Amino acid sequence: MNQARLRFEGGLTSETSYQQAQVELASTATLIPELERRITIKENELSLLTGEFPGRVPRTTMDQQNSLPEHLPVGLSSHLLKRRPDVRMADYSLRAANAAVGMAYTDRFPRIVLTGAYGTEGDQFSTMMKSPYGLIIGTLATPVFAFGKKQAKYRAQQRAYEQELHRYEKKVLTVFKEVSDAMVSYNSIKQARELKSDLERASKSYVDLVQLQYINGVINYLNVLNAHRRYFDAQIGLSNAIRDEYLALVELYKVLGGEWSE
Repeated sequence: MNQARLRFEGGLTSETSYQQAQVELASTATLIPELERRITIKENELSLLTGEFPGRVPRTTMDQQNSLPEHLPVGLSSHLLKRRPDVRMADYSLRAANAAVGMAYTDRFPRIVLTGAYGTEGDQFSTMMKSPYGLIIGTLATPVFAFGKKQAKYRAQQRAYEQELHRYEKKVLTVFKEVSDAMVSYNSIKQARELKSDLERASKSYVDLVQLQYINGVINYLNVLNAHRRYFDAQIGLSNAIRDEYLALVELYKVLGGEWSE
């Protein structure tokens, strides 16, 4: 903007070029209030999460090479997925259903409790079964007559176990799909970030070249504005790509239940 003003005041360019520079500056300035508002709101959200009062969040320079992995390891172990809370819950539910089946199976059979009546505590089981009177007064009558009910309960527990088994199998398939999607997304986004980084560097070099040509009077200021606009778009694109790469890495940590090292 200063160069456009100086060249206009020096009579090197027309007023049109100077006005174009002012329009471009005003158009870019209109973006600042909205960006500042979004930054402040995000800082307040971070303060709330950290248990602090609303205020400015300190910033540090972020070395991308040290904070992001260069590549993902090949052949991740499926045992890593057992750390996920939802997988653990599905596993425990399946085990509980299996245990319930075992309990229902055991509960089908009569349980003999010798009460001492008529000397049954010293008799063999075969002797007790020969006495109808002893069978009626003992604790064996109820389980024998409830055998059908116990059998139905056992079958119901088997069906419940089969349902939990299907849920577990579905959960495992879902988890593997999520991991595959997250790895593909991260690799794709990482490649896009590298390409946009190249674009940003090329745009910066082009701006420097156009700026030099404008100073020497080779081109008009419209070319300079177009070069700066492309460079500005390239900077925004790179910033968004870096953000997306970090979000993809967070998603990968999430679906793996942590880091990929056991």
